[in-house]
Amino acid sequence: MSLTTIKYTIKPDGNLEEEVQGVDGHACQRITNPIENEVGDVVSRDYLPSFFVTDANPIEANIQRLEDEDWSGCCNTWECAL
Repeated sequence: MSLTTIKYTIKPDGNLEEEVQGVDGHACQRITNPIENEVGDVVSRDYLPSFFVTDANPIEANIQRLEDEDWSGCCNTWECAL
């Protein structure tokens, strides 16, 4: 598993720019949604090429997602009642 980095840049006009590095596919949105919900409204999204990478092995991706949720102590993508 690679290192995941979220880079935030505060623009002179007060807007916040967010860039996620180290993840492929839609995982970047899963990681940043809780932060975005607390900070404010998303005005626009520009996707990096890594966003369009699909999982070659969906079973492995599901296992990884479950491990990530177990590590963080929550279960929000599988709609678990914890």
